[in-house]
Amino acid sequence: MDKLIHDDKGNATISNDGATTMKLLDVVHPAAKILVDIAKSQESEVGDGTTRVVLFVEEFLKEAKLFIKDGVHSKSYT
Repeated sequence: MDKLIHDDKGNATISNDGATTMKLLDVVHPAAKILVDIAKSQESEVGDGTTRVVLFVEEFLKEAKLFIKDGVHSKSYT
């Protein structure tokens, strides 16, 4: 599915590529920055699969949120 991305400089980009979308995002949240970095690493190493990696990490974070709400410390996983 194509996405229309419009930035604050007036530039518009239409793309269905996850890597392109990630490059154009102006991310502030630390966890979102990590997602963008993961996607960029995937693109540079493999050349494909950025959307899949972002969806995988999103699911992992969603599952981890349940443990955080239960008060499980991250060091308990090791």
